[in-house]
Amino acid sequence: METVDSSLSVSEVNRLIKAKLQDSLEFKNIWIRGEISNHSQTNSSGHMYFSLKDQASVIKCAFFSFQAKNYRGTPLRNGMEILVYGSVSVYEPGGYYSITVQKVEEIGEGDILLKIEKLKKALQEKGIFDVTHKRPLPKFPKRLGIVTSPKGAAVEDIIRIATDLNPSIQILVSPCLVQGDGAEMSIIEAIKEINDPKWEVDVIIAGRGGGSFEDLMAFNQEAVVMAYYNSRIPIISAVGHEIDRVLTDLAADATTPTPTAAAKLAIPNVSDTLIRLDEMEERLKSALNNVVRLGKEKWLGITGRPVFQNPKTLLETRSTSLDELMTKISLLGKNYLVRKQSEFQKFDTLTQNWKSYLERIQNKFTLAEQRLVHFSPLGTLQRGYSVIRNQNKQVISSIHKINENENLEVFLSDGKLLVEVKEKI
Repeated sequence: METVDSSLSVSEVNRLIKAKLQDSLEFKNIWIRGEISNHSQTNSSGHMYFSLKDQASVIKCAFFSFQAKNYRGTPLRNGMEILVYGSVSVYEPGGYYSITVQKVEEIGEGDILLKIEKLKKALQEKGIFDVTHKRPLPKFPKRLGIVTSPKGAAVEDIIRIATDLNPSIQILVSPCLVQGDGAEMSIIEAIKEINDPKWEVDVIIAGRGGGSFEDLMAFNQEAVVMAYYNSRIPIISAVGHEIDRVLTDLAADATTPTPTAAAKLAIPNVSDTLIRLDEMEERLKSALNNVVRLGKEKWLGITGRPVFQNPKTLLETRSTSLDELMTKISLLGKNYLVRKQSEFQKFDTLTQNWKSYLERIQNKFTLAEQRLVHFSPLGTLQRGYSVIRNQNKQVISSIHKINENENLEVFLSDGKLLVEVKEKI
């Protein structure tokens, strides 16, 4: 007998089966109906083990204590018909599969759950629960709307928490029934009324405190779910529950497990907001002070230059250069005249004519010297003009830059004056 190289071990087969079953979406989060048999419960851990059977088949179930503690129905016993909700799991060492139970419903209640699941699927296919439809809650609402029973603890909790967080918040209650006959239409009308633009509501909290499965049924009705969905104003679903989510949770813009949590979600803490605003103000002041400081440093760096501190130094430098130029021109002229006079001394007869010629040349140089002096800055001052500066050392070029009663400096050719402006004409 030949050995097959591709053979699998028992463990490998069980591992493959486990992977196939537990990864398949068909065997996750499913409802199973059946009758309990072989029920047992461990005293130490509180886990429950039983089989679920019908007329033709049996399947093992494990109801672990961390899930079983949430069960509030009739104690499980053999022969009891129930619905279990869970997923298929494989016990690899033993080579068998079972159902890991998440919750159990008695058969009467289970029929309702099946209807709710069917409605949930239908609404989901229509896009009623799509995230794209959900709107962000306002960051700083001025008026809060509450849709709930006016006599329950829920409305008192919401008002108390909301006013603690923001004492100036305005609250408008649209009362309604939250369970029993007439609750469905009452909730719908209350949501419709609070959506009226005349009330100027910014955000709505709609729901109730905790209750039994039957107490919460109004919030699983399609018409109520659509009222949440069609709300013009962002709406928070706040139905107190521990395990199941009601369908209005899925249609609302936001969901909280309790009305108290809804109030904390809808209303920002004013004290925290004021603290953050103070911090932002301090950072802004610091930034502005830095801008002003840098501006002052640049201004002082410019105005601190010598030419702005004493503009006369600029004129003095140019005057000195002009004096040196005039001296050079004068020397050149004199040297030229001396050379020419030496040449013409040989001609006695032409002496008088030469003197006349020299006088004309000297007059030209004198005129040139006068013109140079005329166009120099000091020459401008000597002709009666002056330079005016304000106390910030700025040269005044227009009457519009002068204020009445302002002190000014007036620079003349031989000194400066300190004057006060009495009137602008």
